[in-house]
Amino acid sequence: MDIFCKCGDMMEHIFREIKSQFYFRQRNSIDFPAHIHDDIELVFVEKGNGTAWCDGKPYTLTDGTWFLVFPNQVHRYTDFALGNYYVLILKPSDLLRYQQIFRTGAPQCAAYCLQDNIRLSFLLKTALQDYQEDGYSEVIAAYLTALFGKLLPYFPVEKSGFHRDNVLKILEYCTAHYKEDLTVESVASQLQLSPSCVSHIFSDRISMSFSDYINSLRLSEATDTMKNQNYTITEIANLSGFSTIRTFNRAFQKHYGMTPTAYRKKMAQN
Repeated sequence: MDIFCKCGDMMEHIFREIKSQFYFRQRNSIDFPAHIHDDIELVFVEKGNGTAWCDGKPYTLTDGTWFLVFPNQVHRYTDFALGNYYVLILKPSDLLRYQQIFRTGAPQCAAYCLQDNIRLSFLLKTALQDYQEDGYSEVIAAYLTALFGKLLPYFPVEKSGFHRDNVLKILEYCTAHYKEDLTVESVASQLQLSPSCVSHIFSDRISMSFSDYINSLRLSEATDTMKNQNYTITEIANLSGFSTIRTFNRAFQKHYGMTPTAYRKKMAQN
């Protein structure tokens, strides 16, 4: 498993493959940019820590924490230490018994830390092992139905009247054009929205500035490109959409706490 499993290897999934595929992985790091989809997303932190955001609210995840995202909630993961994380993404229709719950609202709180995870983690790990060996099956669906049956009582649901259309349009547009010279005004103009609407969505629903979000997409591209040793740091900055090497270095240091050169050396060591 790649120690540097940053958000680059998930970018294509966010708005394309996740919409049509069952995703189930054990990872040693999670660091995905803000995204939204029609699926259920469940993360179990067996060991590790970091901050997960859901609809603008931050949650500190530590050992034994379950993080549950309902369909159409904006979520992201930041500053996660190396550890052991289980990530499951599936459609409500994969859980027929509970799909109506996922259609009616969202949890009052997206994270819950359990002291005793033996039975729940057994269901999760057994389902993952079977999935890795045989692919998706009715047996896996049964394990997951049992898992969510035990988990959902810890996540009381309240009705939500939020319409996600503008959020989805903005995030999809930014994902497709992040290498361009984007501003709040240019995105608003292209999507026929007001700049204040775009700014409001970033501040309230995503809880990060527009520029930080665009930089997170560019940095994801940069860390993925770093695997190719044929590119210099300056070339990587240009390919990722940064206008100057200085801007790239500053954004990289802010996000990862080290220079691009140091990060690349650490990648090589691992």
